[in-house]
Amino acid sequence: MFAFLRGTVEHKAVDYIALDVGGVGYAVLVPDTVHRKLAQHQEVKLLTYCHIREDAFQIYGFLKEEERSLFTTLLEISGVGPRVALAVVSFLSPAEFGRALLENDVKAFTKVPGVGKKLAQRILLEMKTKLGQDTELSAILGETAAETEPGEGDDVYEALISLGCTPTEAKKAAAHARKLLGVEAPPEELVRAALRSMARA
Repeated sequence: MFAFLRGTVEHKAVDYIALDVGGVGYAVLVPDTVHRKLAQHQEVKLLTYCHIREDAFQIYGFLKEEERSLFTTLLEISGVGPRVALAVVSFLSPAEFGRALLENDVKAFTKVPGVGKKLAQRILLEMKTKLGQDTELSAILGETAAETEPGEGDDVYEALISLGCTPTEAKKAAAHARKLLGVEAPPEELVRAALRSMARA
């Protein structure tokens, strides 16, 4: 098994990259997030997972250990194969995955190609069980989700507090706005989205 591969991106196909490692080309399946970050001729170190079957030998690559750990844990769930696990990691970062677990957000998982409602519910149930048994998984998902919870020092949270919101209202509205627009959205847009969600509540 390979723990990692370090080489140069020789080619980018639709769903994999060809990594040149000392003159040997490896076809490595990567999440969409990793695929977008990598450029042709870029040198990169990919943390790998090898999936071996009678008729195939597939290598999956990740930039972060959190992504690889989430991927391998998903494979332990009944009905989740490498393709579905890769799709989940492509659509949800470890922090977003942890937040979806905490909020029992089935819809967050059904947006992933190949994941229906029943499988989404199974992922939620089994991952929640694993959280209580696996301290490493708890660190990956629980802590990353907690890190993204709005609070003091958060620009959007502080803006909402200054507008008269209670701490509970501000946290809930700021979290909802980031879920809606994404964590990279400008603070002013997030504040407006948060206020709109409060007005509709």
